[in-house]
Amino acid sequence: MAELPGKGKCKGRERLIKTAEKLAQARPFDEITIDEIVKGAALSRPAFYYHFVGGKEELREELVRSGTISATPASDTHQAILNAALRVFARAGIMAATLDDIATEAGISRSALSWHFHSKEDLLLAIIEQKDFHAQIRVAMEQITRKIEDGSLHDDEEILRQIAGAFYDFFTAQSDLARLSVLLAHSHPDVAHLIAEKITRGRRGINDYIKKRQEEGNFRQDIDAALFVQVLAMTFVMRAVGREGLNDLLPFAHLSRDETINQLVSLLLYGIKKTA
Repeated sequence: MAELPGKGKCKGRERLIKTAEKLAQARPFDEITIDEIVKGAALSRPAFYYHFVGGKEELREELVRSGTISATPASDTHQAILNAALRVFARAGIMAATLDDIATEAGISRSALSWHFHSKEDLLLAIIEQKDFHAQIRVAMEQITRKIEDGSLHDDEEILRQIAGAFYDFFTAQSDLARLSVLLAHSHPDVAHLIAEKITRGRRGINDYIKKRQEEGNFRQDIDAALFVQVLAMTFVMRAVGREGLNDLLPFAHLSRDETINQLVSLLLYGIKKTA
């Protein structure tokens, strides 16, 4: 690297800033290492931390104030990569997706992506750890349970409508996540097992409600509660997994959200409802 003009006259902090500015003109700041900065400034790592006690993030703030780089923090870049990876995996498939595809989707360079994640496996594990599969449904079920306990919700048909609505909204909003979970079941069984555990926890409240109504004699005891919930969920999984255009071929494609929920609940409820 060419020596900085006037390097001998610059103070240490100024030399570090000027070196970082020069490097940031050619590459994303996240790709630049402290070793590169101190080498260009002809200083040591201890000298770097003497001038920037907060490390590289403190230097980042200095460059943001000077207008050299944007104010987007590294954490936002990290999250942007995860979101992009989820979209690419769901769209192209895990095996076909490449790190270059993900970097392009995230709007960053390949080397910037590699600064955060070294492989597709790293990205997959990060997505699985971060995304709480069925969390939205679990929260909805907790709200329904509170209504049941305080007596404001007691009709089985309305309860199942609200549960079905939670499934519909989840799979509509998280279609990429649903599609990824299906793909993982075939290509990464170990990871799929972790997802299955999260899904099971998310559905536990619904299973408990079905079993309770069976014990009370309102629902048929010969119907497996988990199977009932699975049939309910899979109807909406089909909508999430289907790509654009494919959903138009589904038998209920012409139905609105409320019509789909009402017809499904009626079908399932009168299949499990205990008759006199």
